[in-house]
Amino acid sequence: MADFLFALNTVLPLLLLMSLGWFCRRTGLLTDTLVKGVNQLVFRVFLPVNLCVSVMNTPYDTSISISAFLLAGIGLALDFGVLFLLVPRIEKDRRKIGVMIQGMARGNYAFFGIPLVAMLFPGQDTSLASLMVVVTIPAYNILSVAALCVYGEGKARLGTVLLNIVKNPLIIGTAFGYLFWMLRFQPPAFIRTTMADISKVATPLALFTLGGAIQFSRAKGHLRQLLVAVPWKLIVSPLVFMGAAVWMGIRGIALACIYIAFGAPTAVSSYPMAQQMGGDGELAAEIVAVTSALCILTTFLFVFAMKRMGLI
Repeated sequence: MADFLFALNTVLPLLLLMSLGWFCRRTGLLTDTLVKGVNQLVFRVFLPVNLCVSVMNTPYDTSISISAFLLAGIGLALDFGVLFLLVPRIEKDRRKIGVMIQGMARGNYAFFGIPLVAMLFPGQDTSLASLMVVVTIPAYNILSVAALCVYGEGKARLGTVLLNIVKNPLIIGTAFGYLFWMLRFQPPAFIRTTMADISKVATPLALFTLGGAIQFSRAKGHLRQLLVAVPWKLIVSPLVFMGAAVWMGIRGIALACIYIAFGAPTAVSSYPMAQQMGGDGELAAEIVAVTSALCILTTFLFVFAMKRMGLI
């Protein structure tokens, strides 16, 4: 019962915050323009500051799980690689193939994952979840662009992709946090207080915005594709790579990060990227909506199982 309540208490705040965002969108308190604006604000200001503060405040005796970093990077490459071979065999529409590959492998790590780790391990040093952004964000972006270039109508230069990754606010926030940590530099008290206040807002606002971005009306036109993409994203992929993580001896916060890297809902940004690069934008939006809604159930089950097995 204790493990059940732990999982429930972890997932319910996620559900309530996302539901509030969805309810505000449905009742007109949030408009499309406002959702996009707040989403940009979270992505460009609140989450980067949150990442910077988290990494900057990492205790110097913290042990970083190198195996978790390697598994995340290599695992994502393998995940995309398998999908490059598998999806064209079950889907013949080229505009849908790239979108499915992206939707089945690209997770909403920052918006969903970092808040989840904070809720799983309250009061503990969860800076590893922030540092993992350095691995997940470049992998998601480069491999997603590759899928959409091969199976879409758009084109993207490797140099442009790499430049966009370097300019990514989440990468920049993490880099500054690591720089301050390496130099043992602490900003003046008034700046630290401001950054801490912004950091506290990031988690609930990210989940609220994620809920506001969900539009179930889009999740009705591609049932066959969704029946393939959603189970892979939320069940198959995290099961495979968490199994590998457990076999490698990864536990605790590091294991939670591995789950998030592979089991988080599809990134909201995959929708506009698919549109811009000639993919099926409607299918991309449907994958985002369905995985974002169902991830609450799958997250509860995975958290309960990890707690029950003593892995976290």
